[in-house]
Amino acid sequence: MVEGGRLVVADSLDLAEGGRLVAGPPDPVEGGHLMVVDLQDRPMVAVPQDRLMAADPRDRMLPVALFGPDAAFIPGRRAPVAFATRDIEPWSAKKLNRVAVISMKITVLFPELPFRAEWIFPRTADAIPRAGYVDSLITRPLVEELTSAAPWDTLVTTPVDPVSFRGDVRGRLGVFVRAFRDFASKHRVAIWEGTHRFPISRNQLQSSTWLSNFNKQRGNRRSHAVRAWKRVLVILVLAIQDGWCDVDILLDPSFLHLPRRGDKVAWFPGSVSRQANLEDPNLHRPEPTSLLEALREIDEAEP
Repeated sequence: MVEGGRLVVADSLDLAEGGRLVAGPPDPVEGGHLMVVDLQDRPMVAVPQDRLMAADPRDRMLPVALFGPDAAFIPGRRAPVAFATRDIEPWSAKKLNRVAVISMKITVLFPELPFRAEWIFPRTADAIPRAGYVDSLITRPLVEELTSAAPWDTLVTTPVDPVSFRGDVRGRLGVFVRAFRDFASKHRVAIWEGTHRFPISRNQLQSSTWLSNFNKQRGNRRSHAVRAWKRVLVILVLAIQDGWCDVDILLDPSFLHLPRRGDKVAWFPGSVSRQANLEDPNLHRPEPTSLLEALREIDEAEP
């Protein structure tokens, strides 16, 4: 993790290929440019005490350390650093100050990622908005209409390009990226529902067996996705320990996140139009008559 929010990762093309170092054009780094370090045509990797040694060319999982001593580029990599909260927003200094990057374990990243939820998700409250919402939209026909439209497919049909690493990255980081893409494709329904979980009241659950079953299936989808996400994070931990990156890579916009249960990210269909009418009684904005209309409404309000 670099203070000031800057992420440093190893270049995806600077990998050992048949015992030789294959490097792309130098990328800019604060104060200069990346320099390809070579020792008898073998890549360099960081080791304890900030020494550099040649990596085994057969190990294609490891990156090449092109940035010099770890401490100069990733504070806290080999020993915990007492970061000030303001320097590592949105991460939790209380949690990350206790662990060195290279010794990061899955217990640190899971079950709760140590960043503030409101930095990622637009809404972090489950209280019903003051203006209320259109609860009459929560019916079997309208929910079936919504699910038939499969709005979650946009998560895989319009992916966001990464900004902190190359899309064709190889090595251990590439394994993680590909595992994440597989995870996002397989569990896209649960990921989408994580930020579009509409409330189903107790009365609605009791009066509709179908809605009750839907609610249970929704919870099961989340549970399966959480377990799968944990397996993907294990690969990331290995990539971190290998020196590919640090936890900041999870802030890249190409990665999607499941809200934690405590984040209380909810979608209240129709709340946008109701809030607008509450603020301007003369507006008379029509309320949505379907969940698909309500979805378009919230997408326009919160792109």
